Amino acid sequence: MAAAQLTLVLTACQEPEETRSFSVPSDLCGTPVPIASLDAVLPKSGKTLKANAQSREVGRTHCEVVVDDALVLSAFSEWKKGDSLTKVARSNPYIDLDEHTSKDGTYTWSNQGGVRLIPCPVAAKAHPERDLFIRVLIYDKKFSDADAAKKLLLAYAKSVADSAACKGSAS
Repeated sequence: MAAAQLTLVLTACQEPEETRSFSVPSDLCGTPVPIASLDAVLPKSGKTLKANAQSREVGRTHCEVVVDDALVLSAFSEWKKGDSLTKVARSNPYIDLDEHTSKDGTYTWSNQGGVRLIPCPVAAKAHPERDLFIRVLIYDKKFSDADAAKKLLLAYAKSVADSAACKGSAS
């Protein structure tokens, strides 16, 4: 009897399980990403998700993901002239440079996002002396999964680098 009462008390004190009513998209404003990569960084609860970008042009993209009217994630592609990976990363308050940098020096990430320098030979012709950077920022201060942030950054960067805008049309 006492065990049953204890179980009832413990069950009553538990917080309600978080629920998510929105579907996780398979892209960030038209740029394909694996659902699992995006799912891992989105809030575990919420009713609505909206993703929008004023421009989808490579090098001018700023995709905002909003859940229940709160900005939760941004993904960017932007041309920078003479900026290093370190300088671009330092301009982001959500990226701690002391956390992780790739061995080849092309990307850095933390528990709330990352920056990657990617090749984009086709579009680069219109942007001489500029480099293409991809940034992903996760705004939830409680989010703390550097591996998930890295996976999303790399997936988004790969999709942009593999796009027709960067590689040209398939021959």
